[in-house]
Amino acid sequence: MRQLTYAVLKEGDGGILRQAPERVLQFGEGNFLRGFADDFIDRMNERAGFYGRVVVVPPASAGKAGRINAQQGLYQLCLRGKQNGAVVEERRMIRCISRALDVFADWDELLRTACQPELRFVISNTTEAGIVYDPACRWDDRPPASFPAKLTRLLWERWRSGASGWVLLPCELIADNGAVLREYVLRHAADWGLEEAFRRWLETENRFCSTLVDRIVTGYPKQWAAQLDEENGYADALLDTAEPFGLWVIEAPEALAEEFPAPQAGLPVKFVSDHHPYKEQKVRILNGGHTAMVPAAFLAGHDIVRTCMEGPAVRAFLEGALYEEIIPTLSLPREDCEAFARAVEERFANPYIDHRLLDIALNSVSKWRARVLPSVRAYPAGGGRLPVRLTFSFAALAAFYTQGMRDGVPYPVRDDAAVMEFFRQTKGLAPEALIRALAARTDFWGEDLNALPGFVPAAGRALERIRACGMAAALARCQEEAGL
Repeated sequence: MRQLTYAVLKEGDGGILRQAPERVLQFGEGNFLRGFADDFIDRMNERAGFYGRVVVVPPASAGKAGRINAQQGLYQLCLRGKQNGAVVEERRMIRCISRALDVFADWDELLRTACQPELRFVISNTTEAGIVYDPACRWDDRPPASFPAKLTRLLWERWRSGASGWVLLPCELIADNGAVLREYVLRHAADWGLEEAFRRWLETENRFCSTLVDRIVTGYPKQWAAQLDEENGYADALLDTAEPFGLWVIEAPEALAEEFPAPQAGLPVKFVSDHHPYKEQKVRILNGGHTAMVPAAFLAGHDIVRTCMEGPAVRAFLEGALYEEIIPTLSLPREDCEAFARAVEERFANPYIDHRLLDIALNSVSKWRARVLPSVRAYPAGGGRLPVRLTFSFAALAAFYTQGMRDGVPYPVRDDAAVMEFFRQTKGLAPEALIRALAARTDFWGEDLNALPGFVPAAGRALERIRACGMAAALARCQEEAGL
């Protein structure tokens, strides 16, 4: 079977775009950026006249550029899931990638590419470990090891060429990713003793935008790929799959949309003055919903997220937590948060994704602290009483870590050594004593949760019901209490 290239496509299919200038430099060749940012850029080309191509740079690993170049940057993206009440399955050919450069073998070409006048945007997803400051990096390394160091060198080459500055859109999942990247680039420039004029240019002519990205990208579908290749009549080694939902929040003036016309293309891209409220919304609704639901859902007999949405008890628990206990604590308008929550429910019900609860349960203690505890703390100030379901989720967490068996079958629990040792030593305690000891672990929560009025007794009663009656009956009682 022939490999996907422009030659195997119908005449004229994407041919005009092949003449478009390279306007985006992308660090990261993986499934996420190809299923998210490159999809958006491709649609901007189709709908909003962006007329630009993407140069892809695998940031660390040798050899990955060849896979992209072998297909001339082409690949098929399949968006599958639920959206606005309907099941969606969309296939589209992504044509916006012009070429890929190997950061080792093509370092000189990458330096030349950085000087192209039309190049305007830099997008990156080098994983959370990618945006780090490495003092061992040197200006004359070929290439420097870290992404910020590579970027500093490329920016210096661009400054020396007289070209304009860049708009940088890091997609790494770290707090204030744009601000952190800017800090490390400026630090390298200072440590390397680069020209004062260059450092001024860095600060005044380049925009490092903090961003929030949200889309589940499931990558190459091994079980489905052969069938799809047979239907298409060509082999696509870069085939990618993702959910239809997407959100890209960019901390930048709305005027940037004139250059990056995502809103004009009807894409879910928001240019905002502060991205933090949107991050808060995502962490508390999407991630917090997962973390609050998973231990209870698993002990109630579910194995994947999708079936939780089909079971009325767990779904009612989740919806109550989202709409009655989490959304009231958020700073964005309630109607915006409710729309996001409805989309989250559809995403959880995606018929094409089997998201295992035990995978989500990894390191649940730290996840509960980051995703659920902020809503618990904020809720009494707005509602005057404890959030019943979120308090119950703390008891369900304790039950998950100490029960160890479901229907007579052991299940794995994975967390840091200190967490595992705590539950090993305390699993024999009475319910409220266990909850009190767990709440007192300031190293887990950053504070003593015994100080939250009524929290420990309520969670203790919930754990007692879970142990005495089982999770299904305890969930039902939780719903009754929430309705009082």
